[in-house]
Amino acid sequence: MLGSEHHRLRQLRLASLAGDPQAFGSTYAREAAQPMAWWERWAEQSERGTSQRTFVLEADDGRWLGLALVRLDEQSSGSAVLNAMWVAPAARGRRLAALLCEACAGWAAERRCLELTLTVVVDNGAARRAYELAGFAVCGETTWVRDGRTLEELVMARAL
Repeated sequence: MLGSEHHRLRQLRLASLAGDPQAFGSTYAREAAQPMAWWERWAEQSERGTSQRTFVLEADDGRWLGLALVRLDEQSSGSAVLNAMWVAPAARGRRLAALLCEACAGWAAERRCLELTLTVVVDNGAARRAYELAGFAVCGETTWVRDGRTLEELVMARAL
């Protein structure tokens, strides 16, 4: 499904970056400038599902309300990484983030990963609580610097 949905994927990802710019390492400007081929590649890789998968939350009327990208961790065998998690403000508070986390954990477990990790901005208490409810625990801290931005992040992990 996602392979042919790159326009919708782009729209949703840009909405996440515009709506919650401090929650992500990337920026709206950076990803809005990506050529359509970049979005097509993301969608196609996710549809194949061999090294990554993007899960979306879809409302009854077909609107996409959230997404999460899970990928194999290239630097840690047996581990997968959850990235780009976002739930639209109108859909928050319904434990939909937990559904996305479960989908990502299931995909990683099918690939024999033993752990699913993520990072969350220290100041993002709502996201941290959502991840804790989904079984993640803080296991470290990191500082991320790019394009003049510095993000203090918590590293969280969940055994699979």
